[in-house]
Amino acid sequence: MEFKDRTVILGVTGGIAIHKSIDVASQLVKSGASVHVVMTESATRLVQPLQFQVISRNPVLLDLFDTGTDWKPPHIDLADRADLLMIVPATANIIGKLANGIADDPLSTVAVSVHCPVLLAPAMNGHMYHNPIVQRNINTLKTHGFHFIEPASGDLACGYEGVGRLNTVETILEGVSGILVSTAKSETALTAEINDLRGTRVLVTAGGTREYIDPVRFITNRSSGKMGYAIAQAAAQRGAEVRLISGAATVSPPASIKTQHVETTLQMHDEVLQAFDGTDIVIMAAAPADYRPREFTPHKIKKTDAPLTLPLERNPDIAQALGEQKTHQTLVCFAAETDDLLENAKKKLIRKNCDLIVANDILAEGAGFQSDTNIVTLLDRHGTCEQLPRASKHDIADTILTKVVTLRNSPK
Repeated sequence: MEFKDRTVILGVTGGIAIHKSIDVASQLVKSGASVHVVMTESATRLVQPLQFQVISRNPVLLDLFDTGTDWKPPHIDLADRADLLMIVPATANIIGKLANGIADDPLSTVAVSVHCPVLLAPAMNGHMYHNPIVQRNINTLKTHGFHFIEPASGDLACGYEGVGRLNTVETILEGVSGILVSTAKSETALTAEINDLRGTRVLVTAGGTREYIDPVRFITNRSSGKMGYAIAQAAAQRGAEVRLISGAATVSPPASIKTQHVETTLQMHDEVLQAFDGTDIVIMAAAPADYRPREFTPHKIKKTDAPLTLPLERNPDIAQALGEQKTHQTLVCFAAETDDLLENAKKKLIRKNCDLIVANDILAEGAGFQSDTNIVTLLDRHGTCEQLPRASKHDIADTILTKVVTLRNSPK
């Protein structure tokens, strides 16, 4: 990994995993990055700031009022220079502050001042991490485009075992690399991409559908909605008029985008087809269920000793229906596979008459459902195949949209 000429702010909080922050700082410096450390007061009780100062070769920001001889406020100076703000470890406290716009110490003040990507690596007790308020705060930040390195499972310092361990230094640095590499690529094309979808009507589907068995049980899948929401948000930022049709999701949809919620595949089918004629681009990022129970039982099915047989019937294929009806529209479909990725994706591209297929191996580490990153391959109607490196779903969303713009400007 090469981070030459990149400026990284490393925020350090008072988590017990703070020792890994020292390794992160060291590896970033060795990779050529200019590292500037901001510590909370709690962090200084665990590690002396001098350690970070020696490793980073830059002063550690501890006091917003310590401006030295420079007239410029230190948090604004850092914010203006930063290519990335990363917080390792990210405690429940700092996550809560950022989610609610609180700026009452150097780190949180820097965080609300930056205009660069922000990467958080949470680390805390498992009960704290799963607390619904903490999860709500995390989801709020994800909705606003914050990147996360999810915590790992294992023995925790508090004596518990479960999710909450700070992920490995290698995984954290991979996340940094993905963000900085994609940012460097996007910077060269940013001027051209701004508003390149202005005047375009974009329909995005996201999330998973639910097929009810009885009033309390349903068939669904692990779709989180993150990829579709990232695409909808990126399209809106590029000037498109976006309509989002969403099934069940684990995160909140972008607040600024018109969102219609559905539950079943049939509901999604009807809404998408109804909106299709007035749409220029359709991106089918949802994971609608392929099958539904043949009959819905209006009362809860009681448990018995006998085996339960559940007859299923096929749901309509929404993407294929669109491919059969499209005229001027650009149709983007997804292929989530566990084997024969490219072969299956090519078959879907032809069968569903798509202009672009986004294929991903959902078993690959850092890809698929629930993850904040993805690894995809783009196959288009011209036979081009482009494999993208692991990146955040927000970055992949922008790459997909850039590809769509190119396809719309090329001959059919």
